[in-house]
Amino acid sequence: MKINLLLFSMLLGVFFSDTVMAKPYSPVLPTQFPLKKIQITISSQSNKENAERYQISLNGNGNSYFSKNNEKQPLNIANDTLIELLNDFYAVHFFEISDTFNVKKKVVLKDNETVTTIVNKEPAIESKKVCVQLRAYKKCLSIVDNQPLGISQIVNKIETLIGAAGH
Repeated sequence: MKINLLLFSMLLGVFFSDTVMAKPYSPVLPTQFPLKKIQITISSQSNKENAERYQISLNGNGNSYFSKNNEKQPLNIANDTLIELLNDFYAVHFFEISDTFNVKKKVVLKDNETVTTIVNKEPAIESKKVCVQLRAYKKCLSIVDNQPLGISQIVNKIETLIGAAGH
């Protein structure tokens, strides 16, 4: 009887701990997902007091918008454009690269015999955060000093697209 009660309480504990501790996003990149479950967001981040902050949200469900100075303006983004942008992210291996680029590494020759790696964490004064969500999977990356270049170019493409729409 005690063993049954112990097993029952262990199972109950495992069930509740998984439920409570479950992460909101899946660590596995899906290979198939509904169009309405695609979301690409870009937000500016700055430590400067007077810096312009904005957010762009491109959604497969049709609720895309541009937000600046607490004013939200709807965007009309074609499905083909959203798919093209998503393919751009795949082309530069967005889902496989490091989440941040404010850590700089370099090697130096020390005493003509030993190579030493130096790691510096640089403050991110101005950066942009890019997130791509596909169903329950979400990957975010900070762009610092236009690095990584491929992701920075996609952000520029999206900003140009939004600018062409009059925002």
